[in-house]
Parts: sequence; structure tokens; C-alpha cells
Amino acid sequence: MENIITKYGELQGITNISQTKNDTVNEYTLDRKIILKTPYGELTPLYKPNSERHKYIKSVSFYTNGNIESIYLQAQTKINTPIGIIPAELITFYKSGNIKRVFPLNGKITAYWSEEDEYNLAEDISLNLTTGELSRKLISLCFFESGTIKSITLWPKNFVTLNSPIGTVSSRIGLSFFENGSLSSFEPKSPTPIETKIGIINAFDSTALGIHGDSNSVKFSKDGVLISLITPTDQIEVTKASGSKSIYRPLLKKSVIDDVSMEIIPLKISFDSDTVIFNNFESYNLNNCSFKITKANFKLPYPCSHSN
Repeated sequence: MENIITKYGELQGITNISQTKNDTVNEYTLDRKIILKTPYGELTPLYKPNSERHKYIKSVSFYTNGNIESIYLQAQTKINTPIGIIPAELITFYKSGNIKRVFPLNGKITAYWSEEDEYNLAEDISLNLTTGELSRKLISLCFFESGTIKSITLWPKNFVTLNSPIGTVSSRIGLSFFENGSLSSFEPKSPTPIETKIGIINAFDSTALGIHGDSNSVKFSKDGVLISLITPTDQIEVTKASGSKSIYRPLLKKSVIDDVSMEIIPLKISFDSDTVIFNNFESYNLNNCSFKITKANFKLPYPCSHSN
């Protein structure tokens, strides 16, 4: 195929060209070494998968305005980011050309290359966040277009201790932030007692998958006010001024693992200025109701139980 000139350099050794469904991104696969000169450093797209780790995906892609959309690097490369130098194997960008997400590693997990193998290749990345200093192996970092950190995603075996609007907490999976740097959400490492407008609730999402840290189960407003949480252990009895009562609790469903065990469907509780909402549906005025929080005692076996 003919070479293509880009604002970052010439694409050579093109073996395949494709477009996304909406024709907003052009994707290229290469088999020749080239160097693209970007604001973040000189980058070499993947051209020769020479490891069992390498994924067979596009080498580099561009928006129709000519700015780079993503690049899968031949080898891990130190790049310049808004928060300093970070190692990267895969980088995605906003249409403006600013960095969107950085993956320090991008290996393919197979029967021959395990998650543990990939984890052992990772190195600690140090960050100075509003929640405190952090030095951990990270799966990815996501940036706002302005350059501030939007979220970080942790490796499954990594945990962090952070300063949050509700005090010092331990988190798994990841953290997300507002553009001003304040904490937007975190995923509790274990059932964590949190003082809410209706009392103390043990927050933990037993169903969290850990794909990324962009949105987590304990959420705050920009002012640090608790917006919502999820509990797999507590039930709430609501008593209206009329005396009528309603009970909200986590539910059980059959496990996908076997026919005997059950899995918990956690209860989501959200808060507005003077309202509490259960599972995004039933709402109650805080001033006109009383609330009693107790343990939801599940008697059936379930595989997703968690203990401290």
C-alpha cells in the first residue's frame, strides 16, 4: 500500500486500513518500523508482534482531523504526560490530540501468559493526589482533556489507603476524580461503615468487576457530600409519618457457578438534599420518615461472600 503522510510523520509498511463504523477514525496496521514525533515523545507503533504478549490489533489510528486517536507501541516507552513521565504500551487520545488514557502494559492474557506474568512486569507509578501520595502498579490512568487525572485503575491484588470526605479508607479496583482534583468515587476494599443521612451503613460492592476505576460504588459530590453507596449486608426499614413501613434489602439470585449457591444483588442507596432513594426507584423525604438499619441475615449459601 502507498505510504501516508501524517502531522507526526510518514506511515510506511501499511498492511491494512480500516475505518470505524461512524467513519470518524482511520485505523492502520503496520509491518515496518517508523517513528512518530508527538508532543509526548517519539513513538514507534507496533509493527512486529514478537512476543506471546502482543495483541494482534491495529498499530495506530487517527481522527479525520488528522490528530492521533490511539497508538499501540512496539515496546513500553516512557512518555511525557501532564503529570510527568509514565511508561506506556497503549495510549488513547481525545480528538484535540490531548492524552485520554495511558496503559503502562497492554499484554494479551492467554494460557501461555497469565495475569500474574503481566503483573510481574508492571512497575510502581508514583502520584501526588488530593487523597494523598500513591505509589502502586496501575492498569491504566485516565485524564480529563484539560490534563488533570480523571481516574486510576489498580491491579486486582493492589489496594490503596486514601483520605476521603468520610475519613481514611482502603480502596480496591480504582478511584475517580472531579476535574478540580477532589475525589468523585472509590471502591471499598471490604465492607466499610459509612455515616449517612439515615445512619451507619456498611458499604461494599460484592459484584464489582474491576474492569476500570472510572465509576465506583461510593460516590461524592464536588463538595465532598456523599451521593450514593452500595451495601450487600444491610437492610433498611423505612417508617413514614403515617406509620406504614417498607423494608429494603439486598436480594439473592441463583449463582452462575452452580445450582446450589446463591449470589447477592447489593442494595443501592442514593441521597439528595432531603431525599433518600433505594435502587434508583423508591424515594422518601428524610424529614418525614424514620430509618432503622439492621443486618440482612442470609441463610442460604452464596459464593460471593466477603469477610474482613
